[in-house]
Amino acid sequence: MARQTLNRGTTANDGTGDTLRVAAQKINENFQELYTTLGGDTTVPIVSLTGNGIVFEGSSPDDHETSLVAVEPTADNTVSLPNTSGTLVLDTMTQTLTNKTLTAPVLSSVQIDDTTGDHQYILGVSELAADRTATLPLLGGNDTFVFANHTETLSNKTLITPIIKNPTLGGLDGGASLLDSSSNEYLKFANVSSAVNHVEISNSATSNNPSIDVSGGDTNISLELSAKGTGGIEIMNKLVLEKGTDIATTTSINMNQPQTVFNSSGTISPTIADGTIQGEMKTFINIGAGEARLTVPSTSNIYGVGSSGYVSFGTGDGCILMWNSTGSKWYFVGNNGTTIG
Repeated sequence: MARQTLNRGTTANDGTGDTLRVAAQKINENFQELYTTLGGDTTVPIVSLTGNGIVFEGSSPDDHETSLVAVEPTADNTVSLPNTSGTLVLDTMTQTLTNKTLTAPVLSSVQIDDTTGDHQYILGVSELAADRTATLPLLGGNDTFVFANHTETLSNKTLITPIIKNPTLGGLDGGASLLDSSSNEYLKFANVSSAVNHVEISNSATSNNPSIDVSGGDTNISLELSAKGTGGIEIMNKLVLEKGTDIATTTSINMNQPQTVFNSSGTISPTIADGTIQGEMKTFINIGAGEARLTVPSTSNIYGVGSSGYVSFGTGDGCILMWNSTGSKWYFVGNNGTTIG
């Protein structure tokens, strides 16, 4: 019903206004509409106005109401309701929000449901000394976050001054490479099927030498160095042959040491065994005052020496022997003063 206005006439008591009965009827109808709107004509007022705000009773009288109250303003404020149907969002109520855009939000205790909603990703933070900005990259397609302890395959990553502990290198083509800043190879690794042996590189403490060794499942295995095509192995510094304790008695030659030094004041007769690898070399020198007789076994394994003979080293004498597997003998490739007895 539209609001009804009382007709007061043109001038006082001119008889053109509403009668008292008509005026009273309009007043009653106006109040009836207000009471009906506010729930006043029911046993329970649904909505009522108080000095604090608007109170919503609900469908039945009880001790619980909902009050819509405005805080004391410090400036003129306007609260606009959107042109749509929906439910108000409250700060402490558990609600599901849809199609919301948050501008400059501050989030705490963030949890994200998994695909079925029965578990959550819980995002934790550390205590900052100042504000920090984490910038997401400009992605050209879908991608995945990288986490510290999760096993992942990384592609197209550039690491600047990385510290890598216990790395495992392996490429999709069965090998791996270390590249320079121009993507040229420094070092390339190749895989061998069912490998059991490998190279072991060790650093060293003060006054000790770093080393490159062969390690793995086999008991006896060599280290191979090879050049490409007609190239060779170039040694840029002096070549040092490792030796053990000087030999001063009649004993067996240590076949794992490339250099043997005789150092006895009297005659000694050490023996030499067969070689094990084609082309292996042994170097001998005598720095002692006594004669050293390099004695062969009964099968005579030094070329030119009989089964009961020997190679004699006087003071200052030396030679180089090389093993030939085809002939099953040691051959002289360098000799200084030694004689065959």
